[in-house]
Order: sequence, then C-alpha cells, then structure tokens
Amino acid sequence: MAESNMEPSEVERFARVASELTALGQPPQASPHDSRPIAIVVPVFNDWAAFPILAQAIDTVLVEADLHADLIIVDDGSWQSGERVLAEVANAARRLRLRPAVLATNLGHQRAIAVGLVQASKQASAYRAILVMDGDGEDPPEHIPRLVAEAAAHPEAVICAQRRRRFEGARFALGYGLFKLVFRLCTGRRIDFGHYCAIPPAHLPRLVHAPALWSHFAASLIRSGLPLRRIPLDRGQRYAGRSTMNATALIRHGLNAIAVFEDVCLVRLLVLLAVFGCGVVVAMIGVVLVRFCTDLAMPGWATNAGGLLLVVLFQAALLAATAAAAHLNRRALPETVPARDAHWFLLAPAAEKTEDGDAKWPADQRAA
Repeated sequence: MAESNMEPSEVERFARVASELTALGQPPQASPHDSRPIAIVVPVFNDWAAFPILAQAIDTVLVEADLHADLIIVDDGSWQSGERVLAEVANAARRLRLRPAVLATNLGHQRAIAVGLVQASKQASAYRAILVMDGDGEDPPEHIPRLVAEAAAHPEAVICAQRRRRFEGARFALGYGLFKLVFRLCTGRRIDFGHYCAIPPAHLPRLVHAPALWSHFAASLIRSGLPLRRIPLDRGQRYAGRSTMNATALIRHGLNAIAVFEDVCLVRLLVLLAVFGCGVVVAMIGVVLVRFCTDLAMPGWATNAGGLLLVVLFQAALLAATAAAAHLNRRALPETVPARDAHWFLLAPAAEKTEDGDAKWPADQRAA
C-alpha cells in the first residue's frame, strides 16, 4: 500500500470539509416540541353571555391542537357580576386555566388589553406566545393554532390578523374605512389589523413599557417598530348580545390611534402650514406686482386682498405655534406606563396559585 503524501493537518482539514458537505446534504433536524402553554388576553365588559361560549370554543380548539393556555380575563369594571360564569367555565375547562383580573373602574377596551398584557408579562418566559383577542367571538378561536404556528415559525415578529371579511353593517364599514384613510393621511402609516394577534414573549416587555399601549393597542404595535407579519383571516360574528361600538366610540377609538403618533402628526402639520404660508406669501407678492406694475387693479382691490392674505398667514402661524406649544407642554407631563401603573387599577389579584406557588399544569406542560 502506498503511503499517503498528505500531512496530518491536511487530512484533518479534508475530513472536516467532507463531514460539512455530508451535513449539508442531510435534511434539517426538527426542533423539539415546545410544551409551554400560551397566554390569551381577553377584555370583557358586561359581556358575560358571550364569554362562556368563547371559552368553550377556545377549550375545544386547544384540545384538538394539543395546546394548553392561561386565559387572562380582564373584567373592565363590569357592573354585572361574572363570578358565577367564571366558576362554571373553570370547572368545565380541560385545557384552560383562568387568570381573572378585575379593574376597579371601566378604563375602556384598549387599556383593559394593556392591563392584561402587563399581567402576562409577569411570567412571559413561561409562555410560548401571548395572544390578544376580543371576548365576543368576532375573533374566531379556530384561528388560534394558525397564529401559534406562525409565531413559532417567525419568532422575531408579531403575528397580526389582517381582516379579509367583516360582518358589521355598511355604516360601520364606511366609518372604519374613513378612519383608516384619515390615519394614513395623518401619520403616513397603514393600519389594517385589529387586536387579534400573537406576541412573542421576548417582545412583551418592550410593549408594556411603552406609554402608547395605554392609548391604542394596534397603533402601539406599529409605533413600537417591531416587525409585524400580517396573515389574512376572516372576522367572525358575535356569539351573543350587541356591540357597544357606536359612532362616538368609533371616533374616539380613531383619535386615540392617531394620538399615538402625535409628534408625527405635528411635523406633518407644520410642513403643511409652511407650504401653505409660502403660497400665501407668493400670493401677496403677486398682489403687490399687480397693484404697482399693471393697470389691472381696481381701486381698493389690492388693500382688501393683501389684508385678507395677511390675516390668513397670521392664522396659519398662530395655529403652528399653538400646536407646537401644546405638544411641548404635554411632553413635560408624566405619562402612564402600563408596566408601572397598571396595578393601581386592579381590584383583585390577577391569578391564584397552588399552595406551593406552582402552576396547575402536568409536569410535561410546565415551562422548561
């Protein structure tokens, strides 16, 4: 047998290259199954007729998808008691563990979501994903496995349900379309999703420490700068009762979303007023040229036109100064940070633990 002329280092290098090439030709190994439960934040305000239907539907979906979940129910200051409903749901649940959080007063849908996310953030690492959904059935529980799967496939992004089909009336659809148009004009950003989403645990601290979350959930997701992955899903229909979203509530909801981008709106307004002011100045120069360089002007025309343009220019400057001063004044005021301030609004503990302080999950379902 002929002796090899290669040095030992060369032999090792060729062996390493051969092993790397062999590894490239093999299929990737499947990642181990994530046995952690998910968290689902659901705000409820006097909607106890729809909630048990929703909870049963979620529980059925979890059983079929082999998932477990903590259901964080944020009672948004309901004047109707939901204790009996929660007890019945807890007794019948197979894959759900209820974590109720009762607010001392009605804060509104968006702030209830913020409080629920703060509760979930206290043990975020124990969850594989944190979902947010409405409590009336318009966010179908059948989509939960899809959202969880997308969150596992794209752990760097927030998975948002982009609505394909809605079941509201024509007036609501018109108002909502107008809101999206105004939002785009004021902020330059596109808002085409609602509350139904899946948030990676790593991103939750960033959200709950953002003051924008206290105003509008979807707008705060856009403002956070986090990568958003939109998936088209149909919106469901209410299980029971009627929606409390009227024209006034819709307008307030839209203004809260725009307020998240107050500084952006201010800059766009100042630029618009600057362009408008330049146009007024050009018009005033034109009036002066017509008055002194031509014979077209009628007696008193230049004075009236110049005076009117001067008043308009003064009003534009006053509007710009007032908007800037109001924004700077608000910047000096303390803001509500959900992670810091949410506990002040809680009337009852958000969760109950066992005597040893551990969760009531089987051993194979606890966080690794």
